[in-house]
Amino acid sequence: MNRGLSIEKYTAAIVEAIEPRMNGEDLEKLEEFKKLNPPVDLVEGAEMEMTVRGNIMLYKNALGGVGQIDSVVFCKALCDLYYGDDPASPGHKE
Repeated sequence: MNRGLSIEKYTAAIVEAIEPRMNGEDLEKLEEFKKLNPPVDLVEGAEMEMTVRGNIMLYKNALGGVGQIDSVVFCKALCDLYYGDDPASPGHKE
């Protein structure tokens, strides 16, 4: 993270960005994603890791906790968010 941020704002931003890309399918996976993040504020320098392998998104939260989400729909939406035609972070896509 480049700055401090509440975990609620972080997860809400990701959920808000990928939910429309999921076309009403597997929406319960959004709640699973929220639960992967403990209720602590993120501080500058906090790191989260997301790795997509097929239909599995492996996740490491800012406190080092790990988890995964098994959903083709969720993984495709997440990849579209970062690597699709309208990426959230064009610099990241490059």
